[in-house]
Amino acid sequence: MRDFKELELTFRNDSYIVPPGCRKEILTHPSGNGKVVEVALFQEHRYAFFYWLQWTRERKQSTPPCLVSLDWHQDLGYPGDIEQQWLKDLNQSDDGEVAGFCWATLPNNNDGQIMAAVYLNLIGDVYVHCRDGYGDEWADELFHDRFGNAHPIRKFRTPQQLEAALLTSSEQAVYFDLDLDFFTYRNHYTEGGSRFTYMPKGKILELLAPETSLMRWIFARLAGFTIATEPEFCGGISKSNKLLDMVTKLYFTPDLFHDACEWKHLRNR
Repeated sequence: MRDFKELELTFRNDSYIVPPGCRKEILTHPSGNGKVVEVALFQEHRYAFFYWLQWTRERKQSTPPCLVSLDWHQDLGYPGDIEQQWLKDLNQSDDGEVAGFCWATLPNNNDGQIMAAVYLNLIGDVYVHCRDGYGDEWADELFHDRFGNAHPIRKFRTPQQLEAALLTSSEQAVYFDLDLDFFTYRNHYTEGGSRFTYMPKGKILELLAPETSLMRWIFARLAGFTIATEPEFCGGISKSNKLLDMVTKLYFTPDLFHDACEWKHLRNR
C-alpha cells in the first residue's frame, strides 16, 4: 500500500483543506441560542470523519458529542489492528493529512468512519437508526477506544425507539449524521436488486420536521450536521438530489450554500 504522504502534495491554500467534493456552511445555531454551527455536505459518507475530527478538535472539551446517525446501513465496521495503527499515526492537527486519510485510507465502502472516530474518541456514544437487517448485529455493544473510554453503540429499528433513548439520556451535545439512502425502502441490498423504492415525502417531512420531539432534542444540542448524498445507493444522482432537495427545503431558506442561508424555522418565528 502506498503512503499518501509520499505524494508530496502542494496545497495552494493551507488554511482551507477538505476532502474532495465536500462543502460546509456556517449557520446560526438552530436552537436560537446565538451560537453558530456547521453543516457539511458530501457524497462519500466516510468524509464525515473529517468534520467530526475537526469539530471535536475545535471544541477542546474532554467529552466529545454523541453521534445520532440515520442511515440505511449501520456503517459500524470496526477498525482492525492495522487500521488502528493507521489511526494512531494520523496527525489530527494537519487538515491535509486528515483529508487524504479520509479519501485514501478509510474503507471506500463507507462503513468504517463511525468506529474509526470512536476509536480516536472523536465522538462519544453512538445511536444509529437504520433499515439494514442483512447480517448485521442489532444488539447493543460496548466499544473501548484507544484511551480506554467506553462507548455504548446502540441500534434502533424505529424512530420511536431512537427518540425514547435520546430523551431519557444525559447527552449534552450531538453530531447529527444523515445518509440520504436512509430514505430508500428497496435498493441494491434488498430483494429485487436494482429496483429502488422510497419513503413517501410526507413521512420524510414528518420524521425530520423541526417541531418533532426528536428534532427539537437534536437541534437543542447540535454540535455539527453531516449529510451524505450517496447517489449510488439512492438510485442515481437525480434521485439523491431530489431527496436532498426535500431536506434542504425543510430546514433552510433560501437554500443551503446561498449567501443568505438561514434555518427556516428560525426565520419563520
